[in-house]
Amino acid sequence: MWDWNAKFIFFTAGLAFLFGIGDLIRSPKSQTSQIQVVLFFLAGIFQTHTYLTATKYYVHFPNLYLLHLPFTALFGPFLKRYFSELWEDQNKDLRFRIWDWFPAILVILILFNFYTSSSQNKLDIFLSYHEKGVPFSFKLAICIAVTPILYSGFYVFRQISRYTRKEVFQSSAHLRLVVIVVGFGILASVVGLFTLFFHSTHGLDIVSTIIGFLLVWIYLLRQKSPELWGEVKEILIAEKKYQSNQLKQFDLKYLSEKLTNLMVSKKIYRDEALNLSKLAKQMELSEHQLSEFLNQHMGRNFFHFINHYRISEAKELCAKDPTKNILNIALEVGFPSKSTFYDAFKREVGISPTEYRKHQKLAQNPKSK
Repeated sequence: MWDWNAKFIFFTAGLAFLFGIGDLIRSPKSQTSQIQVVLFFLAGIFQTHTYLTATKYYVHFPNLYLLHLPFTALFGPFLKRYFSELWEDQNKDLRFRIWDWFPAILVILILFNFYTSSSQNKLDIFLSYHEKGVPFSFKLAICIAVTPILYSGFYVFRQISRYTRKEVFQSSAHLRLVVIVVGFGILASVVGLFTLFFHSTHGLDIVSTIIGFLLVWIYLLRQKSPELWGEVKEILIAEKKYQSNQLKQFDLKYLSEKLTNLMVSKKIYRDEALNLSKLAKQMELSEHQLSEFLNQHMGRNFFHFINHYRISEAKELCAKDPTKNILNIALEVGFPSKSTFYDAFKREVGISPTEYRKHQKLAQNPKSK
């Protein structure tokens, strides 16, 4: 390990503990601030482990080896609860549930024999890594410890994308910063797992370096924008209220039947100039209300929804008249060009219209094979 990198990881370990202590003595305290203290201490424990491993100082403290893993397994549940506070407009109970402890307990059970073994045995295993590689039980424990972190990261992404409109996300630099920080956390976890199974001797160093830069970045963000967290919380709560109020006064079953009638009976998707605004007028909704209805209740955005009906009819036309020109089919069902039709058809069906037509021809005339 490069000397500067070891010093950097040692520095960021101290920085994480310093953050934790600073938040611990700060008042007033909330559930979120208490979770933040725990997260900083967990990051400090991980960085300390990397430093001791890379510098081989563990030879002096073999009984401490791998004790960080149960703590790492707790990082994911704490991270999920910490970010959940962003989109909760009330004082939600962020306490741990019984299942949040399962990954840490499972790690302890898997490594129980190792934890209770002699100091010499731990030292022998630690020093034999370069020759024998990481034992399977250790790999399994590491995977179990890291999986909750990956889950919590993707959970945060899903929730932010669920509650935030595209234009709001693009206009909020602070919201994008939160997403980038979470993204780097996921990246560190993925890199750790990848290098673990490919026996990279520098995998842990890379992960800790990423985490170290994140800690420094968080420090700079806190100095430059101390109200960042509060501003992001206000944005997400406002977006959540905005979306939840869009369709309250409507009968969703009626909207679904009306939309199906427009598509199936009137076939308005054949209009190549059809857009969200035109369809919203026919549905007697605002554009935002229609967009919310399509995404939340029909499972597709506007373009995917319209193209689904266009392609369904195109498939029927291909099957009914194998000689009909594909461009004519595309224009008939509402696509403005052949290239747009091909792209949408392949995304929906998995093959091009030409390949689909060949498959249909072979299915109708099996002797032609």
